Amino acid sequence: MWKTLAERDRSLGYPEKFSENIPDANWTISATVTLTDDKIAPYIEKITGRDPRNGKIVTGGPCNIKDSSWLYGFTMSRQPHFAAQDPQKELVVWLYGLFSDKPGDYVKKTIRECTGAELTAEWLFHLGVPVDQIDDLAHNSARTIPCNMPYITSYFMPRAVGDRLLVVPEGSKNLAFIGNFAETERDTVFTTEYSVRTAMEAVYTLLNVDRGVPEVFASSFDARMLMNALYYLNDKKPLAEIKLPLVGRLVEKAALAKVKGTYIEELLADAKLI
Repeated sequence: MWKTLAERDRSLGYPEKFSENIPDANWTISATVTLTDDKIAPYIEKITGRDPRNGKIVTGGPCNIKDSSWLYGFTMSRQPHFAAQDPQKELVVWLYGLFSDKPGDYVKKTIRECTGAELTAEWLFHLGVPVDQIDDLAHNSARTIPCNMPYITSYFMPRAVGDRLLVVPEGSKNLAFIGNFAETERDTVFTTEYSVRTAMEAVYTLLNVDRGVPEVFASSFDARMLMNALYYLNDKKPLAEIKLPLVGRLVEKAALAKVKGTYIEELLADAKLI
């Protein structure tokens, strides 16, 4: 539909920027893994340093395996993740591979060719599970559901102003577009918030609702947010405990001396970095 509209009026964007020329090595496959017993959980805890059943975020975001041929990764949110999940027995993990054109390191296939059990087996290999236990655990301690996402990389394709269409095109009285391919200011695609915000913008504009669309959280270029992120990215360690090369440590020492007694020192203290 978008292509048909855009061919008639180029003010409605260039959908081909997002649907064509997607690289062969793109991210297309992910999987949901439900662990059905406690045999795999210790390997997750060893890497993350967190008990998956403690009711807190486990991985704190995606964990990428840098030496994986697939550039494999996994993420594990606060458990139980789903209301119907058995909190005493089940844990849910999400897997994804960013390279789709290379054979795996344990499973000698591309990620597109793999069954669910093979996707889990590759993950277990990178978790450090002994090779003679991998296949048994992949088949008997986990249920894996693969998902093919042919256009998932489209969100992140290079684009220019005008490639995405406006939520409410100029002059429109009864037509609006919502979702992550509509253009709205300052927000980040690949989020539920983006879709909700574009929908609110469409309704409020076309129906003349006197209500403002909630502002995007102003985290960009905010030194307080950057410092706070640095603290959590380094497992809640102050600067003194973060390993740096000698030159970096010398630069840090000079910088801390320079900001002593200033507002920046207060911000560093608020972020628990000093």
